[in-house]
Amino acid sequence: MRHPNNKENFRENFLNKYKNKSGKNKFQKQSRPKSQSVQTLKATVSKNRKGFAFLCFQNKSLKDLYVPPRQASQLFEGDRVQVTFASQNGEIHDIKLIEHRFRELVGRFTPNHESSKNRKSHGWVVYEKRKTHIEVYLPEVPPKTKSGDWIRVKLEFNSRHGDSTTGKVLDNYGQDLPASADIIMVSAEYGLSEGHSQQAITEARNYKLDVEARKNLSHIPFVTIDGETARDFDDAVYVEKKNGGYKLWVAIADVSNYVKTGTALDAEARQRGTSVYFPERAFHMLPSELSENLCSLKPKEPRLAFVAEISVDQSGKKLETHLIEAVIESRRRATYNEIQNEYEANKNNPKWEFTPHFELYEILRSYRNKRGSLDFDLSEAEIKADPLGNPISITKRERLDSHRLIEVFMIAANEAVTEWMLKRKQPFLYRIHEDPSEEALVKFQKLAATVGMSFAVTQKNLHQSLLKFVKTIENHPAKELLNTTLLRSMKQAVYSANHGGHFGLASDAYTHFTSPIRRYPDLVVHRLLKQALHSQKNSSSKLNQELPEIAEHCSYRERLAAEAERDSIKLKQIRLMLKHLGDEFEGKIIGMIETGLFVQLDDPFVEGMISKDSLKDDVYEFDENRMIFYGKKKKRTFKMGDSVKIQVVRVDLEYRYIDFGLVT
Repeated sequence: MRHPNNKENFRENFLNKYKNKSGKNKFQKQSRPKSQSVQTLKATVSKNRKGFAFLCFQNKSLKDLYVPPRQASQLFEGDRVQVTFASQNGEIHDIKLIEHRFRELVGRFTPNHESSKNRKSHGWVVYEKRKTHIEVYLPEVPPKTKSGDWIRVKLEFNSRHGDSTTGKVLDNYGQDLPASADIIMVSAEYGLSEGHSQQAITEARNYKLDVEARKNLSHIPFVTIDGETARDFDDAVYVEKKNGGYKLWVAIADVSNYVKTGTALDAEARQRGTSVYFPERAFHMLPSELSENLCSLKPKEPRLAFVAEISVDQSGKKLETHLIEAVIESRRRATYNEIQNEYEANKNNPKWEFTPHFELYEILRSYRNKRGSLDFDLSEAEIKADPLGNPISITKRERLDSHRLIEVFMIAANEAVTEWMLKRKQPFLYRIHEDPSEEALVKFQKLAATVGMSFAVTQKNLHQSLLKFVKTIENHPAKELLNTTLLRSMKQAVYSANHGGHFGLASDAYTHFTSPIRRYPDLVVHRLLKQALHSQKNSSSKLNQELPEIAEHCSYRERLAAEAERDSIKLKQIRLMLKHLGDEFEGKIIGMIETGLFVQLDDPFVEGMISKDSLKDDVYEFDENRMIFYGKKKKRTFKMGDSVKIQVVRVDLEYRYIDFGLVT
């Protein structure tokens, strides 16, 4: 791996090193026919272990740009760059480094066996992950560091020792990587920080509750409904029946009252973009003095809130929205399980305090279904770990009506405030989700056909067609595969300063308003709403001008956080299965490719692969058209949804995979 020593000389070093035979820099800006259009966009570097790389764009309608190995040697996995390229053929004219994602990494130590007695011990740290292979030179290694030790190193992007990226050893974990290092390893890979600066913490501690000049809504019996382990409460809700319809009150923590532009708090929150949730603990966007205390809507304590008062008729149509800067006092902190149990016991009790809540939930959910809003019921892992990070259990998280109720209310609030802003034609930060491409839908249609499910690709009634399909496969053995594949065939939802619809929700107006404690875009939305409330359209022109940059940055940080969270879950699954080597489990086939079968276990909730090469009782072939594996001699077949008995045969923490063997 080679890197320049800083952002300023990156382009110069990059261009000077790689010149074509004519002596011109390959990526240098060159004269082009005026008719040839070029684009300058931000991209993320994805490197392959063979040395080449791709520049990947947020807009997935744009094809990734290929960078050959020689030129890619100047790029590092996860780098953010600005690239200028020809729109027609993708020819790269210029690349500028924006930031390195990797600041640290955890990998295996490989010594330099040619070290002499007169020279300090040195070597390399080797990082492996999926298709990525990274080697970083270590000019100095602490004594007693052994080959194969897991070490954590700080990356130094400089030009010493003939290799512009070097590492400094921070920790040596020994031959076995402890579970306590998982969160360190993943956060290092994605450039995530846990702690906050002393300046930000001091700013947070200096804030005091001030309820003056706020509308007092403490008489409204708001309730927070959240997970068992939640410590910060962004939202509280209340529903009342009124004039033949309903009034939905959604109170959101008024973080913008405390986190002001120009402060260390704001700078750090903006850089992070979002909180990140690991099985062990969370990396919060804001210091705990705000996230778990002054901003958190704790019960029986006055708190500043931004309240959306939404009137809804009996059909689910929103009639009117009022936005209020208020002080509230939540009456109760309830968990999803508590509310679900109460709901089950009071389904026929009109006097139950939450009966109006569930009535409105059913109305709003039905209204969303009629317009074609998609609800993918994807399984999620719920992980319990001990204080050292060792997984205790991994189970499938049950999705309850109490979960859906809060989801539906938050969606309604997000839509209501967006519609409120659109009417006023004010600058805003939208959450948009573009329509899927016809190519992606046709590909999914073919997959569905292989498991006996028909899906009509029609742009005219696409929402209803997809909604009908999702309902049809609720009890299908390939439900997990189909739902996951359908979701992946969709484009990614992103933030944008330009108004656009949200395809997945079948919504014409959407934003993120409801989680400012953990998402920076929501904080920005609150600022914009207040700007509009106080008729200050021109007073925050700087914020308005920054909206495109904020949208792009927060979309990027959101993707990083999601990938980090997935990787942390995978590590815990691997660690749990290390304890079960040789054990047998019942599982279900949830997917298949040319090289093998993917099997999901229910308890523990873990996925692994049976490789085709491990099936020794016959010569097996994969029939993609029928989505089956079949034995050429004995004619045994494996299809989606089949129950199989497996044995855990191999688990690799370094390469992060779990291999199953079929128990015949």
